[in-house]
Formats: sequence, C-alpha cells, structure tokens
Amino acid sequence: MAASASARGRVGCSPESSMKIRTYVRCPRGFMSLPKRRYVQEAPVLRFLPVLIRPFVANDIPAVSSITREALRENYPTSLYLEIHRWWREGFLVAEMNGNPIGFLAAVMPGDGQARILMLAVAEGFRSRGIGTLLMNHFVQTCGTRGLRRIELEVRVSNAAAQRFYRRFGFETLNVLPKFYTDGEDGYKMVRHL
Repeated sequence: MAASASARGRVGCSPESSMKIRTYVRCPRGFMSLPKRRYVQEAPVLRFLPVLIRPFVANDIPAVSSITREALRENYPTSLYLEIHRWWREGFLVAEMNGNPIGFLAAVMPGDGQARILMLAVAEGFRSRGIGTLLMNHFVQTCGTRGLRRIELEVRVSNAAAQRFYRRFGFETLNVLPKFYTDGEDGYKMVRHL
C-alpha cells in the first residue's frame, strides 16, 4: 500500500522540515507540478489554482499594505510590516496565488508562552474560499510546534464575520477594548488556549 502511494508521486517533503506537503495538484488535464521554491504549504482552491502559504518577504509590502487598507480599514507605515517580520519571522505568513499575495497573517510572540495575531486579512475577491482557514491552520500548527500555550487577538466589534471565523478555531471573547482602533471603534479581545 505504501509503495503505491509513493509511486503516484503526489506527496513530497518540505526541504525545511520532514513535514509532508503536496507537490502536485489535480487539474482538468491530470496533475500539475507545484514549484518547490520557498513554499511551506499549498491547497487547491479557486478552480484548481494552488494557494501557497509562505513566509513574508519585503517585496510583499505593497500588496500586504493594500490588503490591510481594504480589508482592515487601517493605513500603517511600511516600517511596521518590517518590524513585525523582525519580531517573529515564522509568524508573518502570506497566501499567494499565481505569484501575487492575496492574504496574510501577521503575529508576534510577546513571551510567556503566547502568540498574538496582529492582522489577518484576505483580499476582497478571494474571501470565503478557505484562504483565511489555510493561514490560520498553518499558524496554529506553528504555535503548537513551538510549544506555545495561548493565542490572542483583537477584532472589531462590528466585524461579526471575523468573530464567527475565530470562534470556529476555538477562540473565545475575553473582554471589550474601548476605542481600540484608530477610527475610535471598540474591539473584542479573543483568546484560544492550545
């Protein structure tokens, strides 16, 4: 049985770890090989186009900044993204399709066995297609591998869809943060224990 699975050649190993990842994706004409560059995870979505989860690089700043303005209604300076990346490289992930960033998750590790998600956003045309789920699954796996015990985040009180999304991942509302956002809107602090 194991020989037949390896003969199909659909599973490979990431060069950075022994974690198995798919190296091929099914498409209408059979299987298509995926590039093995720096990618850490993929999933076929959007009519057989692979979404690749990879580490953030400085060239992603224009796209990430644009997604932040559109999805989160925030306008942060370029230096903030570089600073977040310096704090915890493994915690800044980008979802890419056809070479273009379409979503990202940025987090830091403040200490005491916890992580804090600062931003999670997906470009408007790609929402509700599992991209946020891919980012969150990869991030939770990273936190578990590092032995972290808790993940926290903040979400706008008005963003019911994001609150439902986080609850699906086991996050619970801890308290209200008055005037947390730059436009004066309140936020909820949400927490998940690992």
